[in-house]
Amino acid sequence: MATFKVVFEIEVEAKNSLKAAKTVQEWFDDADTKWQFYVQKSGSKKIETIDLTEDDSAAVLPVGAYEPMIQALKQE
Repeated sequence: MATFKVVFEIEVEAKNSLKAAKTVQEWFDDADTKWQFYVQKSGSKKIETIDLTEDDSAAVLPVGAYEPMIQALKQE
């Protein structure tokens, strides 16, 4: 069985980081909500986007350039 990295990123307006996480958790718990993910097979450079609102035949698309929303800051 292969190993994959799955990334979900979203911008959420909230009073603080805890409330932001709890808001997204509520969305995850909603079975009617569909999600889009970035997926990369371990050892591969290819990244795909998986759109769960599409039929399986159209759900997987290649990603040309993936830039994560959260960037690590250099520590001085």
